[in-house]
Amino acid sequence: MSTENPLVSIIIPTYNRAHLIGETLDSVLAQTYQNWECIVVDDGSTDDTDTLMAEYMAKDSRFRYYHRPKDRLPGGNAARNYGFEQSRGEYIQWFDSDDLMYSYFLKFKIDNLNNNDIILTSGEVMNQTLETRELRFQFKEPFSLFNEMVTYNSEILTPCVLFKKTFLENKVLFNETIARGQESEFFARLFFHNPNINFIILKKVLFQYRINSTSKSNKDENAYLTSRLIFFIDNFERSFILKDEKLIIRFYKKIISTLFDFIKNSMKSEFNIFYIKFRDLIAEYNFRVKNLYLLPVLSKLNFHSEKIRKYFLNQY
Repeated sequence: MSTENPLVSIIIPTYNRAHLIGETLDSVLAQTYQNWECIVVDDGSTDDTDTLMAEYMAKDSRFRYYHRPKDRLPGGNAARNYGFEQSRGEYIQWFDSDDLMYSYFLKFKIDNLNNNDIILTSGEVMNQTLETRELRFQFKEPFSLFNEMVTYNSEILTPCVLFKKTFLENKVLFNETIARGQESEFFARLFFHNPNINFIILKKVLFQYRINSTSKSNKDENAYLTSRLIFFIDNFERSFILKDEKLIIRFYKKIISTLFDFIKNSMKSEFNIFYIKFRDLIAEYNFRVKNLYLLPVLSKLNFHSEKIRKYFLNQY
């Protein structure tokens, strides 16, 4: 049952951000809404994060610090999930260890809870030194949160969303097996399986999202391509279930283009795994496409051609 002054669990995964996370935690301390706990989960840092967190826990008992258990896969997703498992709050706010909350970040959300499962808000994108800013994460009033998410008509990241904890309980949260695109995969899956979710969009900028050169999101192109293809294939199948022709064609093209990127990057074994799943979905849903059998031949030969890529893309 919702209380008038609910506890909010702020969950922050971190990895080698001792030089930045202090600013994030200071922005938590500056919140005008005071009934919060802040759970920081370290994903295997080798810097001074332990020392820094000891200082913050000594300063304020609302900070709690954990290390990702060794039996969980490395990565921010396992840290996010483990933080959720340790949380005591009635509401859940995942946040990143280099981003900043405005002082009214929590209060504005709590003041507008009503009976919603999630609260969506806007933010600003900043460079590493916070010298430039761009308004992002602006939401329209969507008919379908799933469509808004998978078409990128609305950009949704974890700082944008406050969750009612009871809504998240007994659900599969972040996919701990993927290295990139974790938030997109999580939100698309969540919105697809919960089409009648109660939500409200608050048109107010509440946080600063920092782009920095040490971010894991700037590394490993092959991991990025693999995570993207998982996202595209999952949503290709969901589009058939929804009988949404525009989405079907959209994700067909995304998959084809990414498979050609696999060929270009000599990712032959990965190509074979995803091609088989793609081919089987096409057969299962009787989706007509010409000369699909050529793709594994091209992969085997490691033959990449923009002309052939365009041939497949232009079929729909």
